[in-house]
Amino acid sequence: MQEGLEAGLEGGFAWGAIYGIAVGLVVYWLGLGLTVRRLRRRSIGRQSYPPVSILIATHRPGEAQRLLQQMCTLRYKAPWEVVVVLDRLPPKARQEIYELIPQLPMPVQIVEVEATPPEWSPKKYALAQGLEKAQYPWVVVLDADVEVGEDYLERLLGEVGEGVDAVVGLGWLRAESKGVELFAAWEAALIQVESVGRAAWGYPYMTTGRGWAVKKSWLKQGLYLWHEVVSGDDDLTLQLIPSSKVRASGAATISGAPQSWGAYFRRKRRHLQTARYYKKGVWLSLAVLGVTYLGLWGIAWGSGRFWGAPLLVWIARGIAIQLSGAPLPPWALFWDPILLVLQALYPLLGLQRVRHW
Repeated sequence: MQEGLEAGLEGGFAWGAIYGIAVGLVVYWLGLGLTVRRLRRRSIGRQSYPPVSILIATHRPGEAQRLLQQMCTLRYKAPWEVVVVLDRLPPKARQEIYELIPQLPMPVQIVEVEATPPEWSPKKYALAQGLEKAQYPWVVVLDADVEVGEDYLERLLGEVGEGVDAVVGLGWLRAESKGVELFAAWEAALIQVESVGRAAWGYPYMTTGRGWAVKKSWLKQGLYLWHEVVSGDDDLTLQLIPSSKVRASGAATISGAPQSWGAYFRRKRRHLQTARYYKKGVWLSLAVLGVTYLGLWGIAWGSGRFWGAPLLVWIARGIAIQLSGAPLPPWALFWDPILLVLQALYPLLGLQRVRHW
């Protein structure tokens, strides 16, 4: 088999085609990295910003308190509020949040959810209930476990202008070890660079619940339309919004990565289930990019030659992550071949429907 593959790749045309494909992928990833770098470095000097409601659904004790205390440092030159949805929190955790609110300098509304209707995804139901209390037309959705900088709102909402209905931001994962956390953070960084970079190019396809801004009317449509899907309150809503109305931002949040392979695969199964609802064009473009990169490795492995082609792409992906400012050490790129193998198996992982968060 190897001899046949080698014979088929002897010609100069095949050599040129393989490296041509590799160069195309290199340009793609370096372009994404440079685009995100530009967004991260762009200064926002607006005189006015839209009023905004920050929507946070919390299900784990302790998370919301940390985020609320950190948000006291946020700078924003327009009215803003926080709507916290206590999603089936135990009484002690709820009481701690109520005791904290009088100490905060910003307006905070509390919405309590005692139970989730059987036909709803828990997080979507919690966000929908909080959305009913949000008083401003723009909403920033934040996961309860994220951390934000003092200029986060200004950077994210600084991209809002006439005809803009959503802004896609970055959501990094923090890696505090060299195991699964670093692997998950590497994969998340690639996804964030690709999603924000493509949004900046005018081709948005996803966003993340770890931080994005959207008009209240669109979010409500998305939550109710996809209420049965266990995840996807963010990227499925984005599917509804015309691409011309979406902007990209260098504003970034950071949160902890999964601390075990079990937690990682549970999260991945939820995301894979959401991805099946993406538009066909998005699916096709992502599939072509992934299969092409995998194919370069397969040709190199099968022929014993052409190793330079996939190595160029591998290095370019690592450079793109560093250009973007992702909080990862340079050696995180050594997880990339393992990620590629897992990505080839993800369709199998996504076959079983996830019914619980």
